[in-house]
Amino acid sequence: MSLSERPTLRSRIRWQSLPTPEARDHLAAGNRLYRLREFDKAVQEYKAGALLEDAPVFLYNLGQCYRQLGRYEDAIWHYERFIDRAKPSGEIKEAVDGFVKQMKDELQKKAMTQPPTDPADGKATPPPPKPITIVDRAEPWYADRFAWGLAGGGALAVGVSIGFLVGAKGLDDDANSETQAQLRDELHSRAHDRRVVAAVLGIAGSTVLATGIVKLAVTPSDRVRSVSALQLRLGPTGIAVAGRF
Repeated sequence: MSLSERPTLRSRIRWQSLPTPEARDHLAAGNRLYRLREFDKAVQEYKAGALLEDAPVFLYNLGQCYRQLGRYEDAIWHYERFIDRAKPSGEIKEAVDGFVKQMKDELQKKAMTQPPTDPADGKATPPPPKPITIVDRAEPWYADRFAWGLAGGGALAVGVSIGFLVGAKGLDDDANSETQAQLRDELHSRAHDRRVVAAVLGIAGSTVLATGIVKLAVTPSDRVRSVSALQLRLGPTGIAVAGRF
């Protein structure tokens, strides 16, 4: 059994002898529990023995138990006091120094990978970061592409309407100068059809153009940025524009 597995020191070391029978009983009980890997229970036995007999052997054995339990800070504390009290040398001193160095390295690695847990002193503590607030600001009126599209489409429809009216007037002029009645009636009929198309386009275009202008005139704070489908409804008395802006 190596020193890393052995709970107690070699019996040939004189200071290990315990004059108090009760302390020896606790030492023996702790050793049995240690061999069974009942390290928590072994700690209790070694502590009870240390209260009866202040011997370095208990410091060493407690260091061994705490190292096995992963309680490195407690193990280092007992190992260092064991070295200070017993002044060991040779194999025992090398083994204990190796244990202490290994555990300190492990604790340092753990400290480097964990966030600080100590409370701040308040002197140089930076203020907590302010929450980020995202404000959805409406675009300026001149950047409203949908409104410009409405205005442009309406203006185009009005222009086409005017073209149809000009064409209808030309057909009427041709009809008035025509001597044949059948051809004159045909020209007047075509002119009438063009005026009807011009009227529909003119009303629809004017309505859409006005809608675009009104939408551009609305302030960004009052305007809803989402736009649903726009509907044009032709009725017996005119054209209606329906939709949500």
